[in-house]
Amino acid sequence: MKKNLFFLSTICGLLIMSYPKSITGFVGGSPGGKTNSPMDGQNCTACHSGTVNSGQGSVTISSDIPANGYIVGNTYSIAVESSHPTYTRYGFELTAESFGIKTGGFTIVNSSQTKLTNGGNAVTHKSAGTLGSATKTWSVNWTAPSTGNLSVDFYATTVTANGNSQNSGDNVYTTNYSVNEEVSVAINNVNTDLKVAFNGSEITIDGASNLMALNLYSISGKLISNQYEMQLPTNINTSNLSKGIYIVNTLDENGNRQTNKISIY
Repeated sequence: MKKNLFFLSTICGLLIMSYPKSITGFVGGSPGGKTNSPMDGQNCTACHSGTVNSGQGSVTISSDIPANGYIVGNTYSIAVESSHPTYTRYGFELTAESFGIKTGGFTIVNSSQTKLTNGGNAVTHKSAGTLGSATKTWSVNWTAPSTGNLSVDFYATTVTANGNSQNSGDNVYTTNYSVNEEVSVAINNVNTDLKVAFNGSEITIDGASNLMALNLYSISGKLISNQYEMQLPTNINTSNLSKGIYIVNTLDENGNRQTNKISIY
């Protein structure tokens, strides 16, 4: 009798160990760090087979942030929508980054379907938030950082699952969504050591501290170019730019940020 009990317990243990990961694993949410962002560097294909961004599905990120940009400290609604014409199971993870750091703060608005993950720097689904019919949308509140970053990028990965209790046959989709700080309140000079000027053919940048990041925006807040880890002095070629006012946003190696208006003529 004892031998039979031991045999049965061993079989049960093996069955539990071999039970499909899609059932025992992440139906209750992503473990975190799977948004495909530069900092996370991974998406859900680590656990779900298939080629990322292939198949009939899709993912989008949207918000109620105005076209002229967010205001520091204000709270906005961010939505992630995943779709597939025939699948009814969905999962996601969303995060926000700026200049190589997680930024802003997420607040859960539907605690039955979503939760925080990755140390509170991302949002993911709960088990009750996986069901959808051809489409699934999750919403969360995001509070803009209290200090200006000018540009914030949201990254999301979603999974559309076929519900076969296996990791095969699922689809993984990734996307990103960029917003800017409202330009009218973004102009500041924190690092007074940095000199930014237009010399007739280039924007010249010089200072005592090298730069970790440099972003160039149109006056409407559209990102024109971005560069990282730059030694000073440096130049930005303006031959392909139209005449007008542009925004130069920098982050130096000491953590100082500076934003300058430059008129190209």
